[in-house]
Amino acid sequence: MPHNAMPFAAVDAHFHVIAPQEAFPQHPGRSYTAAEAPLERWRQTLGPLGVTRGVVVQPSFYGTDNRVLLRALAEGGGDVVGIAAVGADVGDAELAALVQAGVRGVRMAHFELGDPRRMGGFVMLADALAPLAPRLRAHGLHLQLLTDSRLLADIAPALRAAGVPVVLDHMGRTPAALGVQHAGMHALCALMDEGWLWVKLSGAANISQQPGWEDAGAVHRRLLAANAQRLVWGSDWPHTRSHGAVVHTGDLWQCLLDWTPDTADRRRVLHDNPKALYGLK
Repeated sequence: MPHNAMPFAAVDAHFHVIAPQEAFPQHPGRSYTAAEAPLERWRQTLGPLGVTRGVVVQPSFYGTDNRVLLRALAEGGGDVVGIAAVGADVGDAELAALVQAGVRGVRMAHFELGDPRRMGGFVMLADALAPLAPRLRAHGLHLQLLTDSRLLADIAPALRAAGVPVVLDHMGRTPAALGVQHAGMHALCALMDEGWLWVKLSGAANISQQPGWEDAGAVHRRLLAANAQRLVWGSDWPHTRSHGAVVHTGDLWQCLLDWTPDTADRRRVLHDNPKALYGLK
């Protein structure tokens, strides 16, 4: 067993699978073209660390075309489940088929007006949550949300009213340079205590501008201290980015170990919590 492998079956709760562009075109509004990243390469990268289960997340550059996701779920043989993207007009038969294939939730985003990420192929919360919420409940699906934690206070009533679990991407996606005492962090921690919000300890490289992402480590530690029972970890493999330094999975894994020194917390974040949230075997 590799030195850093876990003594239990760990779960990567956030990674992407990317097919060849010529076979599965990416969204025309994307800001960059992501390179091919097959499921087998994820297994080869994370497997030596003790990660044997995972959650494949629909990337924005595929919009609501879930074909690559569904192919990965079929290939995963029960070891992986999925987060799809659907529009407000999706039919119940399609939702049922997604659930049958292993989908556990649907992904949406909420950004401020003028944010260029609105053009990337995301399903926007304001357009889809209200019409979809009853059907998400009926099909046992949760909402995965990409937003800035500083926007949570405004959208919390709508999220609460949806009546489904909400899983927040990338530690709230707020610049780590703001520290851990801003209003968004306080709102995030308070909402976790209500019992319907989960947070992914992922995306350190997306919120940090520091070498070694140490400011993101402070966010990670703050969330652990707030409520370790509502956290899951994700690698964000293959680290698709339009700019910035190349991110290495091994470095992120070492950060996880350094920032989560308590063995009981590691088991919660990597095994117990994701198995409960995603219904993994």
